[in-house]
Amino acid sequence: MPTKFPQSLFIPAPKLNQLHIMQEIAADAHITQAELAQRCSLSVAMVNNYMRELCSSGLLEYQRKSSKCISYHLTQSGREVVAATRQELIQEHVRLFGDAKDHIRNFILDQSGSGVRKVVLYGGGDLAELVILALESTDIDVAGVCLDDSAPVGRKWCGRDVLNPSQIRFISPGAVIVADSSRAKDICSSLNHLLEQGTRVIRLDVPEALQPHKAKMTVAGQDSQSSPPKEKAV
Repeated sequence: MPTKFPQSLFIPAPKLNQLHIMQEIAADAHITQAELAQRCSLSVAMVNNYMRELCSSGLLEYQRKSSKCISYHLTQSGREVVAATRQELIQEHVRLFGDAKDHIRNFILDQSGSGVRKVVLYGGGDLAELVILALESTDIDVAGVCLDDSAPVGRKWCGRDVLNPSQIRFISPGAVIVADSSRAKDICSSLNHLLEQGTRVIRLDVPEALQPHKAKMTVAGQDSQSSPPKEKAV
């Protein structure tokens, strides 16, 4: 099974790269270095260097049956290092989980304003779950969750009522939080009528300056953020 290793802002530490390599080898002793490179998002040269280090450290050994048939195996020390590094990785994920909740909470509070006490969440993935957990320590109530137009209503998702998007206006939330990055643009377009009623729409996939409620508002056909009219000469 390929290691999930998406591109991100974080550069993987050498210890993490070694863990990925050893886990792949533990799952398939006959895996090639080219396959390891692909699954671990590394170059073949880097994989070769890591494997040399692992062999010299006594964590990995290989058996050569022919020039084209080589199998790799973790030593007892290698298995112990994998187990210890996994535990270390869990602790790091817990720390990042807490950081993610803090970041999401602060972003939503900055965008929602002091008067928002009730919101509707649009999205049903990992990001949406993080939003619910992040807001538990605030005064903001997540009054319901919209999954998609076809999702059956009347059931619960993460302890919140599942709503049809058409029900949002009857709840009168102070803001709708869009936590579905793959459909965020279409979702926001469908919520334009709420913007006109004063409900904020907060996207978690765009910077603050590009938030829907930051867009220019028009009053009586005039742009409220346009240049002020020139004063008449006295």
